[in-house]
Amino acid sequence: MSRKMMMMRGLGRTLISVSLILAAAGCYERTITVGAGAPQGPVVFDHWENFWLAGLVGHMRYDLDEICPSGHATIEVYESFLNGLVTGLTGGIYTPTTMKIRCRTGGRAALALSESEVRNIVNDERFLRAVEAAMPERSGEVREAQRLQQDP
Repeated sequence: MSRKMMMMRGLGRTLISVSLILAAAGCYERTITVGAGAPQGPVVFDHWENFWLAGLVGHMRYDLDEICPSGHATIEVYESFLNGLVTGLTGGIYTPTTMKIRCRTGGRAALALSESEVRNIVNDERFLRAVEAAMPERSGEVREAQRLQQDP
């Protein structure tokens, strides 16, 4: 085998090694927390996002209020092994990523209370006990509101 062929083989191996190292370094993961987050919540959304030209072209837009009505979500965007394999096979032209959204269970409440309903809640002793148990630092405000409601 000639010296030139041996050098070409060595160069080929080096290029393959450098390519594999760069491909492995290209893996990433981003985690976005919305509200209080839901890292252990159920996965409600899981699919590939389409990007092109090594991720330079493409975008993701979703209505998170529709997907997670509770307003608490953890969004994970990452490149899986399969995403990387597809990217490699297409030479970086098609660059998919995986996106998962986990939501905290429960919903959002939108209450519309009248002035008399608010007054009834504030004057109820159960409300004062609940505030004292959950937020003792705010119980003085409730007592003051109750006192103001009793004064003519």
